[in-house]
Amino acid sequence: MIQGTNNSLAGIDRLTGPGASPVKPGGEAGGASFAEALRKSIDEVARLQQDASRAVEDLATGKTEDVSGVMTAVEKADLAFKTLLAIRSKLMEAYEEIKAIQV
Repeated sequence: MIQGTNNSLAGIDRLTGPGASPVKPGGEAGGASFAEALRKSIDEVARLQQDASRAVEDLATGKTEDVSGVMTAVEKADLAFKTLLAIRSKLMEAYEEIKAIQV
């Protein structure tokens, strides 16, 4: 389960610090910041994982008999988590590239 998104994303706020204005795709100012979009994505993955855990628990305790619904919830959570890991991997690759640039 993903917890503590505020602590793990504290450094990202520096990317959009107090002097930076959020930019929408297409160059328009006033959109959601990158950190906020990432935080929302992480929260959504956490919510999907909680839903899947609750569905599995309900199936195990006999509150529901909808096996296909439980499997769908588990697969949604798994796919969302794998997607988030892929995004993290790409971000880390980009960070390493930027870090390697000679100034």
